[in-house]
Amino acid sequence: MERSPYFLESVDRVMKVLDCFDAGCAELRLTDLSVRLGMPKPQVLRIATTLVIGGYLERDRQTKRYRLGLRLFQLGMLVRQQMNLSRIADPVLRHLATRTDETVALFRADATGAICVEVIESPKGLRIFAQIGRTMPWNAGAAGKVILAHLPEPEREAILEADQFEQFTPDTVTAPDHLRRMLDEVRAAGYAQSAGDLDPDASGVSAPIFDANHRVAGALSVGGPRSRMTDAALPAMIELVRQGAADVSRGLGYESNGNGYGPTPADVVGAGN
Repeated sequence: MERSPYFLESVDRVMKVLDCFDAGCAELRLTDLSVRLGMPKPQVLRIATTLVIGGYLERDRQTKRYRLGLRLFQLGMLVRQQMNLSRIADPVLRHLATRTDETVALFRADATGAICVEVIESPKGLRIFAQIGRTMPWNAGAAGKVILAHLPEPEREAILEADQFEQFTPDTVTAPDHLRRMLDEVRAAGYAQSAGDLDPDASGVSAPIFDANHRVAGALSVGGPRSRMTDAALPAMIELVRQGAADVSRGLGYESNGNGYGPTPADVVGAGN
């Protein structure tokens, strides 16, 4: 296979060091790594030392053997959680799609916004399209706003202060102070609603999904044309979305704090401090 022009041999060497470890060789000496990789000891030592500093490897001072570090475990648990999110949410998405006949989507929380990871499109000819892999903005659409509203306050404020929010339609909120007030309302309500702020003809409802650590892990959304997402239809749809998000949260190990679904505002403010 032809190598990409962006391929970095230095990073490849680091990955090869990590790949030396497996169930049969959980601990290795510097000499073992050097022989396995066919690399000089000084070069392997520099890589291994850097990985130890980063927490990706650990070195036993007595035996001088290296083993995989806790940072890799943390990353592995994150991958597992992301995989579990789609698996656990699948029956909920299908139920929600059947009950609403609208497009339903699952979003994962990311540093850049809400990433769409699963979609079931409405069977109706006039419908909203959601693209898997697309990152929704923080300030427009229901999913981005509901995730941003439930991030720990320091993270939320960093985004509000740093982001130059894009104006998608005349109804898009771009002023940080206005958006901050809107997010307060979203947290109090337990869901976010969008009407024409991302697409002038689209409307949506989204509720937060929490993990076992009471951190927002994603969002469950229903979207459709504004002509069908009427004031009469929305209350039942909001309840279905909130219940679905609560079911997925419980599947991820989330337990209510006794004050209803989702962390209290104090929990969100205090998290990460």
